[in-house]
Amino acid sequence: MDFENIIYTVEDGIATIKLNRPKALNALNSAINQDIMAAIDLVKADSSVRVLIMTGSERAFAAGADVKEMAEATPRYAREFCGLAIDINNILESLPIPTIAAVGGFAFGGGCEMTLACDFRVGGSRTTLSFPEVGLGIIPGANGCARATAIVGPAKAKQLVMLTEMIPGKQAYDLGLLNWFAVGDADLDAAAKAAKAAVKAAKASGNEEEIAAAKAALKSAEGAAAKAEYDAIMAKAIDVAKKLMGKPACALASAKAAINKAAIETIAAGKAQETTEFTLLFDTHDQKEGMAAMIEKRPAVFTNN
Repeated sequence: MDFENIIYTVEDGIATIKLNRPKALNALNSAINQDIMAAIDLVKADSSVRVLIMTGSERAFAAGADVKEMAEATPRYAREFCGLAIDINNILESLPIPTIAAVGGFAFGGGCEMTLACDFRVGGSRTTLSFPEVGLGIIPGANGCARATAIVGPAKAKQLVMLTEMIPGKQAYDLGLLNWFAVGDADLDAAAKAAKAAVKAAKASGNEEEIAAAKAALKSAEGAAAKAEYDAIMAKAIDVAKKLMGKPACALASAKAAINKAAIETIAAGKAQETTEFTLLFDTHDQKEGMAAMIEKRPAVFTNN
């Protein structure tokens, strides 16, 4: 199925939804949200899909909601617009399969909220997470405040949301907003750094031709380095996806359900859900196979049933 604003692919049990509004840095408007929802429906209907990867490009995962669409919105329209984004994020959070956000470049506002709705997040040195909404006179509208609180705690969540800070990749990893920090190509990174220094030197010279040539070289060098880092981010996301696919699907779904229950509701509710899920798994083929394989000292052959 072809989409106007995303690219949807499935390969070896891994579905990928790639946001594809490059001129708008993948800003989230009604059209792209509708495409994302339609692609998620395809994921839900395809039993061969074991993991879903959400991603954008090397420049931007998603640069927030499209301000042009929201600037003159009425409260009613804003609620309807955010309603679809809330639905998308809730589904990403509750899908029985694992979801991974491969975050290259910017993930601002609604884009950041979408990454936090995924089970896992991979980024790099060019990844930047931010909630800029308070600076626009609003707050995150698709449950970003709640999910940030669940992931980093209320004090850090207030810092992220109320100060509208831009959080670079390494800091995001240290805070727990990223699960993995991917490294690109060191030589290309060095070339981009050198090209940046060359632009500074050219500007000091005042020679317009030198400045133009240096800027063109910087654009090329930075583009190559950013692509290498994005490729590393995607490679890590796929590596994680393949590891998850080696685990029994029923157990993964149960673990996700129990952890989400504790995070979204209460620890007590999570404990009750965990007991229920644990008990039900003893009625599955994969529980019998997994324990038999351990006793017999052989690799387990799971059927995801």
